[in-house]
Amino acid sequence: MDNNVLLSVTVSRKKDEIVYSVDRSNDLTNEELEYYLKEIIGGICKWKPGICEETVQTFNGTIKKGKKTSNPK
Repeated sequence: MDNNVLLSVTVSRKKDEIVYSVDRSNDLTNEELEYYLKEIIGGICKWKPGICEETVQTFNGTIKKGKKTSNPK
């Protein structure tokens, strides 16, 4: 890893899967990691607001009454 890189996130294809990796500098604290990831996500949400919109979805349906089963003793 380059000495100037603090954090690197990579998403790639491997066979039929999408995989990700996160590389971080040894000098990066957990608090800094959390802050940088939050800022990156915030930047993505500004760039593509539809990705981060909180939406509520409601689904209605019925459940059929099940058959009664006897409990063997």
